[in-house]
Amino acid sequence: MTESKKKELYQKQKKDIEHLFRHGLEEVSPENIVRSAVSLEDDRLTVSGRSYALPGDRRIWVFGSGKAAGRMAFELEAILGKHVYDGIVICPYGLKTSTKRIQQFEAAHPVPDLNSLTATYELVDVASDVQESDLVIYLLSGGSSSLLCMPCEELEFDEVRVLYRQLLQCGAPIGDVNKIRKSISQVKGGRLRAHFGNAAVELLAVSDVPGNEPADIGSGPLIDDHVSPGEALELMRKYGIDKKVPPAILRFLERGGARQDGAFGASGRTTHTTIAASVEKVAETVRGEAEAMGYKTWVDQEFVTGEARQVAKKIAEKALNVLARDKPAAKPAALIFYGESTVTVTGSGKGGRNQELALSAAMALEGRHCITLLSGGTDGRDGETNAAGAIVNGQSALDAREDGVNPEPYLENNDSHTFFRKTDGLLVTGVTGNNLMDIQIVLVDK
Repeated sequence: MTESKKKELYQKQKKDIEHLFRHGLEEVSPENIVRSAVSLEDDRLTVSGRSYALPGDRRIWVFGSGKAAGRMAFELEAILGKHVYDGIVICPYGLKTSTKRIQQFEAAHPVPDLNSLTATYELVDVASDVQESDLVIYLLSGGSSSLLCMPCEELEFDEVRVLYRQLLQCGAPIGDVNKIRKSISQVKGGRLRAHFGNAAVELLAVSDVPGNEPADIGSGPLIDDHVSPGEALELMRKYGIDKKVPPAILRFLERGGARQDGAFGASGRTTHTTIAASVEKVAETVRGEAEAMGYKTWVDQEFVTGEARQVAKKIAEKALNVLARDKPAAKPAALIFYGESTVTVTGSGKGGRNQELALSAAMALEGRHCITLLSGGTDGRDGETNAAGAIVNGQSALDAREDGVNPEPYLENNDSHTFFRKTDGLLVTGVTGNNLMDIQIVLVDK
């Protein structure tokens, strides 16, 4: 293949792969999610097939937290109008929308700040006015673990912030991370549910966890899932952060953790849960669009988990198998993966798991023509960067070396963002107002 033909192919693949990623996100936008789950006809509200009459004495409250909460609240208010009595949602900075009846607070993610704390106290205070005859609609999405933050009273907020930072860097899967978070919280693991009393609650959740378990999404504020102090301590030891977190947190757990009383727990109360969107739906949407564009498709039905560098090697092996043997799909092929890898941070660089995965893949695919890979976060932000991820191909590492940018030192320093900024490989979509884990797309041409 001539250099001009190769360049032309890579340009086409980059255009196609970014289109597929954006198309998948649009289909599960917060607005589309709410419209598919909620409808109002006359004075009868339907939520995921369950019908509620709206007489004058039934008030509808809207609460929520997460990256999608602001846009979901805006669409829900547009549907319900005057039927919304009051409510509060907490969303990340920059994702607040202009609702009139639903109050919106902005706070920090992925590490909580004082606005996370004050907004959560305000949400709990407003929730105390909910009556048994009312209906609560709770809008939950990824990011809630940081945005909805009320540590146990015995702990200092700054100590909890240190714990959050260590959890982000230790390489633990999200399920284990959330177990530790639950063990030191007054609102996670189902403890928020009691603040809505005996009112019926409709939970509309956007999943960002493997298996779409409601107890794991945003640390499950409405789903009973008690984590014992001993289990939390064992997990801290397992991931090597027991020596890195403030001693006061360890002492708190060693003494038995949070005091349990009747103020906590969701048992015996009516909570209907709807998984309104998931990364599987994104993957199927991408598959359909890729087939319409002429690609043969294959979707990995297992969640991507594990260290980003190892995941990249496995994905690269699949792509090379297509190149050599037309398996698991014939060329031109689109391979689709989804899940959430992890990064154990040992360097001082900047980047997220998608950029680290893409950089590792660029090295694994180096010199292998006709392959382009995209790894992106569906929230539009990878780690604490302004990029959703990165796009690489079989020429990316070679071109970088020719320009004096060797990939190995950047990978070792966990500095993938700097590498891709220098080599023009960043995938920048802007914040999407959503969060459905990560997706990887690989295009293999003839």
